Amino acid sequence: MQFKDKIALVTGGESGIGKKVCEILLSEGCTVISTYLKNSNSLKSKKLINYKLNITDENNWIELSKFLKKFKKIDILINNASIMFNGTIESTSLSQWEHVIKTNTTSFFLGCKYMLPLLKKGLSSSIVNISSVNAIRGNTNMIAYATSKSALVSFTSSLALDLVRYKIRVNAVAPGAVDTAMIQTLRKEINDDVKFKIRMKNSHPLGRIAKPEEIAEVICFLASSKSSFITGTTIPVDGGRTAK
Repeated sequence: MQFKDKIALVTGGESGIGKKVCEILLSEGCTVISTYLKNSNSLKSKKLINYKLNITDENNWIELSKFLKKFKKIDILINNASIMFNGTIESTSLSQWEHVIKTNTTSFFLGCKYMLPLLKKGLSSSIVNISSVNAIRGNTNMIAYATSKSALVSFTSSLALDLVRYKIRVNAVAPGAVDTAMIQTLRKEINDDVKFKIRMKNSHPLGRIAKPEEIAEVICFLASSKSSFITGTTIPVDGGRTAK
């Protein structure tokens, strides 16, 4: 069990990719603190702890850091929770822009900042940030979302260089479209199942969107000792989309 005696914090662990990450970590012997905003993680395990967290609220992170002191350390931080937002520069208001940046970028800063003292106490700790293929390739009607996710690429590489002195690795995963609730925003926008499926097939050379577990497996690989010589990188898991 590769994560035996490890302690992981997974934001947005209640559904989609986050839930699959929790499932894998738990199956490999990890103690998992899964954060949520509305509905807690439904997985059943004595090693699972659900914690309600507003990732955009600095005070919430401070309170979480106090709660986690009883564990004395954290070995893995998975910054996963984020939101999808569609809009052009003309249709996106300043308040919408700021909300997306705060949720998808600033929250990752807060998570790393306030979990760092506990990560320092872990053994060869690892941080994995969830970015997006839209951070690497531009996309129409996603100006705020793409910008928020692209910032994480530089954030990840810069933080990795800062934290090598503590033997903490920092990496990111950039998924393509994934079969989760988040993709339903785009499905509703297109408002035609046939057109949606054609667009997804044409966008990804493998001809389909990803299953949540396919992204989760790569995240857990980066969190594990199997990736011990990888830091500061963003790995696309996008069905070949960035290769087009």
